[in-house]
Amino acid sequence: MMEGGREALEGGWRLTRIRRIKSYLYMIQVIFAMVAVVILIFSEEAFSLKPFYLPINSFIYFLLLMGVIIAAESFYFRTLEIRFARSTSSKSLMAKRFIRRGIIIIGICVAVIIILKVPFIYNAFENAMSASGTVSSVAEFNNKDHLGLIAVNRITIESDGNAANVYVVNSDYYSTYASDLETLKLYRINYLKYSVDANNPTITFSFPDTKYDTFYIVVQHLDNDPSPLSYTLHKNISSIFLDYVPLFALLFIIVYAVAIVYLLAIRKKYAGESIYR
Repeated sequence: MMEGGREALEGGWRLTRIRRIKSYLYMIQVIFAMVAVVILIFSEEAFSLKPFYLPINSFIYFLLLMGVIIAAESFYFRTLEIRFARSTSSKSLMAKRFIRRGIIIIGICVAVIIILKVPFIYNAFENAMSASGTVSSVAEFNNKDHLGLIAVNRITIESDGNAANVYVVNSDYYSTYASDLETLKLYRINYLKYSVDANNPTITFSFPDTKYDTFYIVVQHLDNDPSPLSYTLHKNISSIFLDYVPLFALLFIIVYAVAIVYLLAIRKKYAGESIYR
């Protein structure tokens, strides 16, 4: 039997009309959401094709809000479909399918909240995002991923004992002053912590929250030992993502929990007469 065929058993014209209205409403909301997302992206003036950068933070909260609204509408339309379905088997099956979907969505939302809000799990996730390498002269990195969800927030530089100065600069300053180290160092981000040697082999400094760009770690060796330095880019998840996603995940849980409680009663009412189990 085709998908949705069993749910449509003897549904009648009212059921068909409800589903048509639901489809039209969803279509309008999807178009509205797409237009709104485009407006939000370009209003922030951060979107770029080359290099590609699409800041999800500029519209993630709006999409999540639309998702909660559509979830509530889906529950409402399902109650109408159950009300106007003619057979008890259809009513029971409709309730069962929505309950199953609700349980899956609640499980996903709970997992998301645990990952983002339980400290030791989030810290482990954050450590896994960090990137390490070595640099003898120059190393480049992007301060954010292409969606703006993960960003560098700290940098650690380690020396084996050799003395060196380390300057972190953005692409504009590097392209302009790459051949003039004395001028380039004036524009370093790590203005206070930039020197390593045998007495101070490790430095860690905060990385500012700036627009998406390529940055450069430039090493100036101060002795006859040009051994490479080790660096670690510590990364974290966007604060906007951390604030909004768990909140909306909780709203999804509330909507689907209410729906499941209501539909369990409906299913219990019709399960005895249903041919579907």
